[in-house]
Amino acid sequence: MTRLFENRRLPKTSNISAVVLVVVILFGFWDLWNAFGTGSQDTTSAMFGVLFVGGGIIGAYTIWNDGRDQSQWLDVDLDTGKSALAVWRPFKPLVLEQDVDQMTGWRHWIKVAKRNVRTHYIVVTVPDYPRPIYLEMLVGGEIPDALRQIAPEAVEDFETNTRRQREPQEDKKPA
Repeated sequence: MTRLFENRRLPKTSNISAVVLVVVILFGFWDLWNAFGTGSQDTTSAMFGVLFVGGGIIGAYTIWNDGRDQSQWLDVDLDTGKSALAVWRPFKPLVLEQDVDQMTGWRHWIKVAKRNVRTHYIVVTVPDYPRPIYLEMLVGGEIPDALRQIAPEAVEDFETNTRRQREPQEDKKPA
């Protein structure tokens, strides 16, 4: 199989964030225990404990919702028509194996965040997964020809929206 897509940053940042959030929640529980479990009614520890536990839970919810449908990598073998797609999960990806023909709904999508920061995704639907899967595309990255074969409209939309057009191969003159 040939690796068409890989997001090496996603598992590192998401897993580090998950570990930090576990530490924050544990610290919050320790503060709550200091406030109520030791017999000294410490309102400052109670306040910080509630803030740390609540913030940790909200952070974990955000990490899970933002990362659960993102792909870590996509492998395709065009000769056999098989593919493998890894979706992020904490510390171990969920690998979905299917035929390339079963991957449908290829499209380009732009997520606009604060300060007009744009993240480009190619979105695909897989029958073994309940929601669309997002492949985060880097604006300066190289796009493999095999990805152009299985998702030509999505790749063309991505290139149009990022103002990078591929030069036709037949127009190039030998040096």
